[in-house]
Amino acid sequence: MKIYLDTTVLIAFLFGELSDVDAERQEIATELFELINTSRITAFTSLYALQELILFVYDNYSPAEVKSVLRLAMLTLFQNEVMVLPLLDRIDTLKYSRLVSVRNRSDRSHLIAALKNDCDYILSYDDHILRAKAGDVKALKPEEFLDLIKASMSEEE
Repeated sequence: MKIYLDTTVLIAFLFGELSDVDAERQEIATELFELINTSRITAFTSLYALQELILFVYDNYSPAEVKSVLRLAMLTLFQNEVMVLPLLDRIDTLKYSRLVSVRNRSDRSHLIAALKNDCDYILSYDDHILRAKAGDVKALKPEEFLDLIKASMSEEE
């Protein structure tokens, strides 16, 4: 099974302590990463998500903190079984854009990356992504995905 992790999931995992909402999500994201690290789930993110993650750090930390916070965030992220997808080329963007329907244009790249790499799910807390269409890729919140995995594991028993 292949999943794509949107920036909102990465932020919840890495910076959950910054808000009450993300603190709840951090527990879920941590459970998700534990599952990724110990199962046959292939997890992807992209340079688009990393760029948004970097912008998040610049927006939420002082200039003096940015360097160390970014280094620690990237180190933490890449200690997990997550593959980073490259930027899309023009041909792929044109080819897959016809299969993607999303209101927020900045989310299009995430959906195309998930679709191009045959992901079964894109995990996100972004309402635009959760309502989007991208071929056969299903958009879910991480907790919905975890519930789905737990249900399928109990059926196998």
